[in-house]
Order: sequence, then structure tokens, then C-alpha cells
Amino acid sequence: MYDALSTTELTALQDMLYTATERAYCVLNLAPVNHGWLARYWPVHAEIAWLFLEAGEELLDRLDNSHKMTTA
Repeated sequence: MYDALSTTELTALQDMLYTATERAYCVLNLAPVNHGWLARYWPVHAEIAWLFLEAGEELLDRLDNSHKMTTA
């Protein structure tokens, strides 16, 4: 999925997903007041968080491989 993205684009995507994940956790403060909200939006926020982690892992792999190439 991330192969088509340049490292710069992947970095931008990861930053956007981080911001979305951070906002989702802030909004979770609504859950104690509105239990229906949690059931309705939890899957969406969970998916955003997983995408953030996946994009971060891909970025880390690229940076790690880039570092190995320059030190070899």
C-alpha cells in the first residue's frame, strides 16, 4: 500500500494520521457522557490508529534501510 509513496509523502501521511489519532483520543472524553458515541465511532478511530502504526513502521523501515546503506 505504501510502496507508491515517496518517503516525503509517507512522512506527510504519517503526520496526518498522527494528528487524526491524537484528536480521536481527545474526543474519547465524550465517551463517559455519551455511551452511544463510543460504540458508533470506536471502529473508525481504531482504524486510524492502526493506519498510523502501519505507516510509521514502513517509514521506520525505510529510514533504517537508508541508514544502513550510508554506513555500509
